[in-house]
Amino acid sequence: MTETEKYLNFYFGHSHFRGDQKEIIETIISGRDTLIIMPTGGGKSLCYQLPALILPGLALVISPLIALMKDQVDKLHRYGIKADFINSSLQKEEIQEKFEKIKRNEIKILYIAPERIQSRFFLDILRKIKVSLIAVDEAHCISQWGYNFRPDYMKLKELIYFSKKPPVIALTATATLEVRKDIINKLGLKKPLIKISGFDRENFIYEIKKVKSNREKDEILWDFLCEDPGCGIIYTGTRKGTEILAEKLKSWGIKAEHYHGGMDKHKREDIQNKFMQNHMDLIVSTSAFGMGVDKPDIPFIIHYTLPGSLEEYYQETGRAGRDNKGARAILLFRPADIDLRKNLIKKKNLSKNKERELEKLYNLMEYIKSPDCRKKFILSYFGEYRKNYLCNSCDNCSRYV
Repeated sequence: MTETEKYLNFYFGHSHFRGDQKEIIETIISGRDTLIIMPTGGGKSLCYQLPALILPGLALVISPLIALMKDQVDKLHRYGIKADFINSSLQKEEIQEKFEKIKRNEIKILYIAPERIQSRFFLDILRKIKVSLIAVDEAHCISQWGYNFRPDYMKLKELIYFSKKPPVIALTATATLEVRKDIINKLGLKKPLIKISGFDRENFIYEIKKVKSNREKDEILWDFLCEDPGCGIIYTGTRKGTEILAEKLKSWGIKAEHYHGGMDKHKREDIQNKFMQNHMDLIVSTSAFGMGVDKPDIPFIIHYTLPGSLEEYYQETGRAGRDNKGARAILLFRPADIDLRKNLIKKKNLSKNKERELEKLYNLMEYIKSPDCRKKFILSYFGEYRKNYLCNSCDNCSRYV
């Protein structure tokens, strides 16, 4: 039994690694940078958690997902691992106390929000301690070509410098070839190992329902929900849209709640907990819901309006089917929705970003209009080309079966 296998068994209770985990872990331990594109639920977290236990010093994990931080830290505590987090949910005194624990070497893995990088006090602490590795979760956030770009990620190169350039592992579930190049460049990764675990979701059925009006959307929604499909998520493009649709669903006798970033924090947490415990049928949300939500038994995702890009669509539909049981991804497409999405892009983006966002929207439109296999189109978009591939389950393939 190798050293990594001993740690795997002792701390995590597993007898063997999954997929490329062993190679990735040993690469990080050797000091080489790594870029991992792996689907949610594929075991990305272990790829930095285990090396963090073997290497001397403090491992930093950059994550934009505040809710996920606490879940990860609680899980590591149950394994007997000294882990902690620092983010905006903490009071100043709590943050200071954690800084003192860092100085006393009482933390092995520290999760931090990207905005923490701007703290000169925090950077000064890093200069005085040994940083074993830096893990950048949701690494696509550093790329303006990526889904969910976050400006704070642009300062990560400075963090790596202040940490005396330890090995860096960048992780994401969604990245086109352009985004991968951007991640490598903006993080300054040196000849990284690149591991792509595949984008094919074999248990998925992708469907697009083309309609002329919102009334037709509602009719399709009614018919689908009458089948009692289970507890799912409906995505819509605006906060107001989530509220209107959730009220409509309630009037149909369905246990539904709306969710968006403008709601009170405690209200959002209450809705999320109810959803996780199957105390509601549907959650109607903007893209604010889902990142870091680990619920395995979601059987369907419906997009009531157009998402902003194929990356966003793939990311959001990936919240279903994590139990490897059959899952459906249904997009309700009305031609007028294109103009609504264009207006959203123009409102929220500076001129330099508009062209990129519009290009992503046009790529999504190609997907919608394509007569070819839905899965084949998605795989090709992310650089995974398969000649003569047919899933035999999407709406396009079903026409020929």
